[in-house]
Amino acid sequence: MSVLSLVSDLMFGSKVAATARAHGLEVRGARSVAGMRDAAGSPRLVVVDLEAEVPDGDPIDVVRDALARTPRPRVVAFAGHLLVDRLEAARQAGADLVMTRGGFASRLESLMQSIAAEARTGSAEEA
Repeated sequence: MSVLSLVSDLMFGSKVAATARAHGLEVRGARSVAGMRDAAGSPRLVVVDLEAEVPDGDPIDVVRDALARTPRPRVVAFAGHLLVDRLEAARQAGADLVMTRGGFASRLESLMQSIAAEARTGSAEEA
């Protein structure tokens, strides 16, 4: 698996998945903290919607769990621009990239391109 995502908005989640697949990346989505924890495989990228309503915890738990995976994936977290506290909590938790929803949408293509290149070469590149 290349991309593991927790995205609450179905349309936005579809955009993430379609962009990843367009770059040849396998995508798996989950709707809970447990679902993200139980996802088999070693994702290169974990995408976390900080606004996602999960029945068993908080999206920040997903950020922390992702950072503890081996091998460690790149972790990207996003939320609406007014959710400053959520964005800061993701930064404090150690997410690699934390951005507003609009910033994430504008960088989605380059991010998936970077992850695809990393998957091909086995190295890490900055999006």
